[in-house]
Amino acid sequence: MKKHLLMMAALTLLLTACHKDKTPATDLQLTVNGEEYTLPLAADTVVDLTTLCTEFDAEITVRNAAEFQELSLDGQSLAGGSCLYNVGTIAADRQMTLRYRSGDKEGVLRLNTLHSGIPQMETTGRAETDGDFYLSFVYQRLIMKYDNEGNILYYRFEPHQPQNSVDVTGWWDFKKHEVNGITYYSYHAPDPAFSHLIINGYNPGKRVIMDEHYRVVKTLQLEAAGPYVHKGDPIDGHDFVLFDLDHYIMSSYIDRQIGDSTVASAYLQEVQNGQVVFDWWSVDHPEMEAMFDPVFSGSAGKDYVHFNAIQVLPDGNWLCSFRHLSTLMKIARANGSGDILWRIDGRAQTDACSFSGQHCARLHGSTLTLFDNGNGHTPQITRAQRLTIDPATGEILGGGNTVISDYFSQACGAVTLIGDHVVVGWGMPGANASAEKGSRVVTEHDASGNEIFGIRNTGSVAQNLLLCSYRCVKQ
Repeated sequence: MKKHLLMMAALTLLLTACHKDKTPATDLQLTVNGEEYTLPLAADTVVDLTTLCTEFDAEITVRNAAEFQELSLDGQSLAGGSCLYNVGTIAADRQMTLRYRSGDKEGVLRLNTLHSGIPQMETTGRAETDGDFYLSFVYQRLIMKYDNEGNILYYRFEPHQPQNSVDVTGWWDFKKHEVNGITYYSYHAPDPAFSHLIINGYNPGKRVIMDEHYRVVKTLQLEAAGPYVHKGDPIDGHDFVLFDLDHYIMSSYIDRQIGDSTVASAYLQEVQNGQVVFDWWSVDHPEMEAMFDPVFSGSAGKDYVHFNAIQVLPDGNWLCSFRHLSTLMKIARANGSGDILWRIDGRAQTDACSFSGQHCARLHGSTLTLFDNGNGHTPQITRAQRLTIDPATGEILGGGNTVISDYFSQACGAVTLIGDHVVVGWGMPGANASAEKGSRVVTEHDASGNEIFGIRNTGSVAQNLLLCSYRCVKQ
């Protein structure tokens, strides 16, 4: 027994000596919701997180926890190297405090819940319809989700400084998908491998699919189809339809010939189980070239149609929007022909029902909504349109603007119809937008058109243009 006690004492002394001689950590290797950070140890360090969510507890892990004697996050022990943390609030003035001790080193890491590089925005009022606001930006690699009270529920951010006016390398078209009772999210991200293909308004890249906890589960690009389309070619970010993880519709722009001219043909591809089951080319419809809206002559280049929206209608056919034609088209998908069944030329309508350079067209029974940028209007004023049409023929039967802007949004934008409320994403402010007017990112309006909720930038005219939204919707 005495011998056993002596051996235990010796082992204790040995372990104590090893502990004292243990090399202190030189950094702290942190993982938050799957994102990894390697952080220097200093007396007091501020750290910007690149993504966070309040809808579920954050998964916090210190990967080199064995090198620390003490670890805690806002008083919650990280002794085992990991914990689930209730974030509560994401805000510019809200930090999480991570305390550590390793050997003789001890200090604090302050984790910003909202990355300090994210543009400052303010909210007003309270929204009333079900759902949340999904925000994406033309130039910013930033997606955000807000609730009806203006709380940030989720964001993902990658700092990026645009280099020039055609550097449209933001993350676009952030949206929610409900598939057989399962929630997914997706957004479009640029692919640097295809930056040489960028033209004004085309952001060649990939679709990123995330699960209900915003973890990436799949990325999508084109599948091979004929002589012009190769597997892995980039897609465009203007719109995307997800039926399930193995069935979806993507868009792209691909150089093709019309006579002696090279044009960027709009290309739509439906994929199921890795196979192209239907695709559609604008160059297969030469009549579309004659529909070009001259108001875009100075900026279109070879992008003569500029596809920017698709909706699968109840009859299986597609409603598509072509900005540079100021035209909507119903395309035959159900019979596989790809024929143009009807079209609505916004320039041919009476003033109250006209539109030009439109975005985000959606059909709800016989009600058509769209964001009328108004590029061809005199004066140039942007409107959120709600029109009544005959779905069988495309004939406009009546209606008119729901919300009229007091300035011009030159591109992008969105309209979401929820009951008798309208949600408007305001896109890219034009030259006549003051700092105050052009600050609108997204607003919700009641049945009378009154604004009841808004999210706005807080910067100058130049900052508003740099921070302009791509498409902000409510789902």
